Amino acid sequence: MREVLLAGKDICREFQGNTRGMVLNHITLDIYAGDFTVIMGSSSAGKSTLLYALSGMDEITGGEIWYKGREISRFKEKQMSDLRTHEFGFVFQQTHLVSNLTLYENVVVAGYLGTDRKAKEVEQRADELLCQMGVEKAKDRLPLLRSIKHTD
Repeated sequence: MREVLLAGKDICREFQGNTRGMVLNHITLDIYAGDFTVIMGSSSAGKSTLLYALSGMDEITGGEIWYKGREISRFKEKQMSDLRTHEFGFVFQQTHLVSNLTLYENVVVAGYLGTDRKAKEVEQRADELLCQMGVEKAKDRLPLLRSIKHTD
């Protein structure tokens, strides 16, 4: 029998403010270990909201989220932070780099999170990842920041 790695049971996420709205309306899904899962939908359909909810980066307003047989939707923030650090990986739509660190330094910093790896191991892995992504020539560059126009 296949192992359910991540499950959502009747997930709801409602936003309140100027315009109230249900973004996730009773979503139920099972993601199995070893599967490649794609979440598709039109713009503003709630794809990112669902991913943030499943990872614990956003609270749900109803339902349950289970990971490896544990209900994580009731975890405290420290428990969720530990889970994200040790179990989950993220590739964000927008770049989330520290602006005063080089590309290489940004990758190295992430390599130390939640681990007791030795510096040599982290640096070697960072070099491997940059090569795999084809950006090793940019490793010493600082992230480009979008210029902000000020009008007086």
